[in-house]
Amino acid sequence: MASGTQDLSVRSESVQRLYDLYVSDRFQVNRRYQRKLVWSVEEKEKLIDSMLRDLPLPLFLVAEIACDTAYTYELIDGLQRLNAIFAFLENEYAINGNYFDLDSLADTKLLKDEGRLTQKLPTLRREESTTFANYTVALSVFRAADEASVEEVFRRINSGGRRLSRQSLRQAGTISPLADLVRIISSRVRGDTSPGESVALRRMPQLSITNYNLDYGVNVDEIFWVKNGILRREDVRESLDEQLILDILIDCLIDPLPTSGTRIRDDYYSYGDVDSGPTKASQNMANAIDTVGIERIVDAFMRAYDEIRTVLASGDKKFSALVGAGSGGRAPRYFHGVFLAIYELVFRENLRVKDYTAAAGSLGNVGAGALTVPGGGGDWSGPAKRSSIDAVKGVLRSSFEGPVEGDDLGSFGYASQLETILGNALVEQQLFDCKQGFFTLSAQRTFDEDNLKKIAKTLSAMANTSKDAVGYVAVGIADTDKDATQAKQLDGVTPILYRGFRVVGIGREAPLHGTTLNDYWHWLIQKLLGTGLDPSLAQGVGSSARLISYHGFAVGLLKVQAGNAPNFFDGNLYERSGSDTKLVAQTDYFRIFQAFS
Repeated sequence: MASGTQDLSVRSESVQRLYDLYVSDRFQVNRRYQRKLVWSVEEKEKLIDSMLRDLPLPLFLVAEIACDTAYTYELIDGLQRLNAIFAFLENEYAINGNYFDLDSLADTKLLKDEGRLTQKLPTLRREESTTFANYTVALSVFRAADEASVEEVFRRINSGGRRLSRQSLRQAGTISPLADLVRIISSRVRGDTSPGESVALRRMPQLSITNYNLDYGVNVDEIFWVKNGILRREDVRESLDEQLILDILIDCLIDPLPTSGTRIRDDYYSYGDVDSGPTKASQNMANAIDTVGIERIVDAFMRAYDEIRTVLASGDKKFSALVGAGSGGRAPRYFHGVFLAIYELVFRENLRVKDYTAAAGSLGNVGAGALTVPGGGGDWSGPAKRSSIDAVKGVLRSSFEGPVEGDDLGSFGYASQLETILGNALVEQQLFDCKQGFFTLSAQRTFDEDNLKKIAKTLSAMANTSKDAVGYVAVGIADTDKDATQAKQLDGVTPILYRGFRVVGIGREAPLHGTTLNDYWHWLIQKLLGTGLDPSLAQGVGSSARLISYHGFAVGLLKVQAGNAPNFFDGNLYERSGSDTKLVAQTDYFRIFQAFS
């Protein structure tokens, strides 16, 4: 157990008091070990029905964390239930056809009056809504000595659970570099990423896995695994996507290939008795991760993942149909084998795909030929995996070329990186901005010098957020429907939608400039660096600038990382306020500099 002293108290709190804490962002979710939001509308309705019947709920457990001005409460147990309660209060769903009466609670009435909530009809009777708002729950408050104590409590509570899938239990009951890797990569593939580990509960719906009855978060049917017939909706809810990524990561990092199966997964997680020490397998994994580095592992995984996506996009079949997965639950193992084959060709043999259409053709019905996997989720031995992976590499090899010296992808980003940044922007707008391009959307199509300077000013403002803050400006993404429509009319491009963002690319501007795309991009970077950006800041922006190929569109990505002190742009200090860039008054300079102390 973590050292230090801590105590536990149980409070009786009303729903309206909990909601007050919620809207003031006092409830925090640590995504390092907390599950994603996965409850369906039906599950939420059952909870609300119980409360309306005045039936008791299990207690909610939070850790009280001291911050600058007040306490925040880190959720340990009760995430799904609290989200269900607050979503009902905000009219996101009805119970028996009736919505909560927003006028019956002061906070919801205020938000309604401000236009931030809209009353849906019909409503519950006023007295029913008032009774619901006054419903009391048991809030168990754990005052932790340190963060390690919080993690230990969460681990012990969830290690003994029976309602979660085994992979959810592994992930919830383990704090380790491997668990972090699985969490990071899984969320990037699903699209429910966040800028940091701690997220206000109020922001979590943007990161939830939704069903057909919800209009926010990540649509489960659009998640790569479900869309390609690799996993079912319920499999993602039960974290089987994380289990598949775990199996792949083990094979990427451990040589020779170990067996894939339940016992091996538990071993690499040190999952079992919470008081037992780390297993040899988990220590070997920790050493392997430390040797390579988490960022490099994530980068390699996502690049291989993007290669598979590009192969699939070159044809008209989803993964399960392409490889001939059939029935028997073999699709995850087929993906496992294909992923490892492409990963090894790219990162161990330094080859590059030369013909994506040919690669897709080579994978046609590979499940009936080169790729042999066990059905029913049984163990897959190391030697059997090695034989199958080598066979898939054999059928794919003619579609690759090389070896290539160095990293010829070094100056280019990848599609999933852009999706991660866009997903983060839904939670944290302050460190993201997007523009359709640099040429005006008018008949004259002139280069917009003012827009270039505005982007530079935005980058400067992002770098004034705090020490080591990282911000992005994506060029080639329209920030309004009007700009997207004009780009379509003027340049003949059909915008690609991703979670509300409209991708139009900047390749359409290269002919307007009279050069190739690469020459145009390098010219833009040099021009940007001469706009008045702080020299050290400008150097970092220039060296990290990337072009990202996204479904045939080229998107320019500008990254800025704050230094140890604020920076000035044209003699002035700027900051971000939500999605706006604002001039800082001299009387507020101390506040900006204080963020870097």
